[in-house]
Amino acid sequence: MKYGSIVCTFLFILGVFLSLLQMWFSPFDAEIFFKLLVTIAGFFIIALGITLVFKEYLSEKEMKDKGYLD
Repeated sequence: MKYGSIVCTFLFILGVFLSLLQMWFSPFDAEIFFKLLVTIAGFFIIALGITLVFKEYLSEKEMKDKGYLD
């Protein structure tokens, strides 16, 4: 969970940074900027999904080990 939250936070900050950079200085064409943001959003969703699935798996495994689940 720790690494996933770090990756998600980094991707979020990267998206905000690129948005501010584009707003103030316009270093990218609109099409390239859109592709960058969609790619960052896709990686964010993938990292978040993996993190949540892994957390659920570990939580369920711990409950099974303690005898709470059959």
